Amino acid sequence: MSTNKLLGEMLVKRNCITQEQLDQVLKDPVCQEDMLGAVLVNKGLLKEEDLLKALSEQFNLPFFARLKDAHISTEAIKAVPAKFVKHYGFMPISLEGQVLTVAVFNPMDVWLAENIKLNLGFRVSRILTSRREVEAAIHKYYGAVAGTVDKIMEEKIGQGTKLAKDESVEDIEKNAGEASVIELVNQIISEAIKMRATDIHIEIYVDKVVLRYRIDGVLREMKMPQDAYYIEPAIVSRIKIMCHLDVVEHRVPQDGRAKVRLLDGQEVDLRVSILQGYFGENVVIRILPSQVLLDLNKIGFSPEDLKTIERLLQRPHGIILITGPTGSGKTTTLYTCLSRLNRKEVKIISIEDPVEYAIEGITQIHVNPKVGLTFASALRSVLRHDPDIMMIGEIRDSETADLAIRSSLTGHLVFSTLHTNDSATGIARLMDMGIEPYLLASSVEVIIAQRLVRLLCPLCKGRGCESCSETGFKGRRAIYEIMLIDDEIRGMITEHKNAQDIKAKAREKGMRTLMENGMLLVQQGLTTKEEIMRVVELE
Repeated sequence: MSTNKLLGEMLVKRNCITQEQLDQVLKDPVCQEDMLGAVLVNKGLLKEEDLLKALSEQFNLPFFARLKDAHISTEAIKAVPAKFVKHYGFMPISLEGQVLTVAVFNPMDVWLAENIKLNLGFRVSRILTSRREVEAAIHKYYGAVAGTVDKIMEEKIGQGTKLAKDESVEDIEKNAGEASVIELVNQIISEAIKMRATDIHIEIYVDKVVLRYRIDGVLREMKMPQDAYYIEPAIVSRIKIMCHLDVVEHRVPQDGRAKVRLLDGQEVDLRVSILQGYFGENVVIRILPSQVLLDLNKIGFSPEDLKTIERLLQRPHGIILITGPTGSGKTTTLYTCLSRLNRKEVKIISIEDPVEYAIEGITQIHVNPKVGLTFASALRSVLRHDPDIMMIGEIRDSETADLAIRSSLTGHLVFSTLHTNDSATGIARLMDMGIEPYLLASSVEVIIAQRLVRLLCPLCKGRGCESCSETGFKGRRAIYEIMLIDDEIRGMITEHKNAQDIKAKAREKGMRTLMENGMLLVQQGLTTKEEIMRVVELE
């Protein structure tokens, strides 16, 4: 009896399919070339898990729906090279003596055990799971780049290269141009984009390289083979070449940009920072989508707050300030506001460090302190360029603050950011810079504090699954604290009232704090109380 016929009868006996469905599929010419189970799954007649359970009975193999229940051992992973695992498509589970237990998704692959015995010297015991589980486990325990690192090291050893990190500049430049190193850097970047990372950190220590991705605002360490230590200089050099930086310079920090195109045609901008550490050069790559959706309706404001923001954007002059720590989404909120105002009738100029997203219709200036182009000096020039609306990336000093305020008082709408923990503290920060309270009171229209909180994964609601890389969270959303500067609060500012009193008055008038807005998301089941506490200071 054929394998397909035997499997089909088992599936009918287990009530997974009907006899009529089996007879019809067996007549299909496709079934003569492919395995019956695959045809049934592709046609939507059979669930993959039901197929695997039937195959486990047919081949007398233990079945695991989730590989994390199989207790994967470190010894088994160390015993099998990444290149071998990825080539043959199996996952080492345990090693007892000379018996290697492996997870497979295709029990028909009769040559796998022979190849393992021939190449590695182990006898093989198999368990069955899905292809998705095998691939996810390989990714988790070996990392996305392990096979490429193995290939590079094999080439080095095959060429008789001594394994040492102190390579000459010429060797590093040559290695950076090799196809395998290019492939490795491309894998690191594409994997980060696939995992929705905003930053890639490549760090060199005494005897290893650490690769970390910032995903939803939190750094997560990725698997990086130990041998990557020997090729780290070539990795850094390749990144420098991509950004047109000086490959020979290792003493001073370097910054650059590059644009990459993915297989699906998507273009991504990379902003690169290279810094000399104690053990070598460290790299941080910021990933910036070439096209970003700047929709005020989808940025996280409640319907009530959205009306307030829309009303503020129609003001002819004044200052709109957004506060929060680095990475809280301030720049994206500013860009979104500017995009709403971007029309042919108005002149908009932004001064940024750096320019993150290019927006047609807005004149964007990249500050460069090395040549004397600071926020303050750029702002002076911008005022002579007949703007209606200005964005100052950040108010860092008293000169910039003073110019921004005087610009708003002379009929300009000014957007900017400050690094403060909440909205009311923004007033105190500007006063500390030497701004007179009466100028503040007459120019600032609103101060918006903001944070980004992680949202619960919609598929697992926080338990952890493949979709969210077992973190329980997927995606982020902004929470806001909007403090409108009305006449009463203007009076408090001119009277030098402290931030706590100003905040208390704003709350009396209906302002919801960051914590209160965060807890609204918790009540809606979108995030957790712990996540809100993580990003918002206790009040």
